[in-house]
Amino acid sequence: MSNYKDSYIEQFAMDLRKVLDVKTPIEPKKIVQQLGGKIKMLEPDNDKEAKIEKSGDSFEIYIGDNTPSNREKFSIAHEIGHLFLHMGYLIDKDKWEKVGNYKDSVMYRYGYSVEEKEANQFAGALLMPKDEFFTVAESCLDNDSYTLKPIADHFKVSVDAVKMRGRYLGLFSWDS
Repeated sequence: MSNYKDSYIEQFAMDLRKVLDVKTPIEPKKIVQQLGGKIKMLEPDNDKEAKIEKSGDSFEIYIGDNTPSNREKFSIAHEIGHLFLHMGYLIDKDKWEKVGNYKDSVMYRYGYSVEEKEANQFAGALLMPKDEFFTVAESCLDNDSYTLKPIADHFKVSVDAVKMRGRYLGLFSWDS
């Protein structure tokens, strides 16, 4: 990991997996329920993939109805990242109380802000723990090239999520 914030995010995701006793492949919808939140569908004409909102002392994660199921998992995990890292849910009472109507960054999930990158990193760490990712990736290495689909199948995520996780971990090039 390149800096303290990165390692904090990795460790927090691992701690959350341990506290909630979840194993790979995880089901983020169940994590939302364990945390006391709700999953709802976005309005059909909404162009967002997902969003999170504070709801009293709890939260609601909204998912677009056109989101593929393997992408949906990453989207929910991404929003859980915002819940803890940027809203302070259960870990920073003052931050949580100050959260009004939290909104993702203006670019919504397209990675254009620090918050979005942190939430993406959290989602990757939650869904694909570092040590397990390296082990699975190694088993999918053939002639210095990784076969990504079996890695995605193992974690029940999209190939794009595997690419991003591999890049964050320094296993895959950012150019590929």
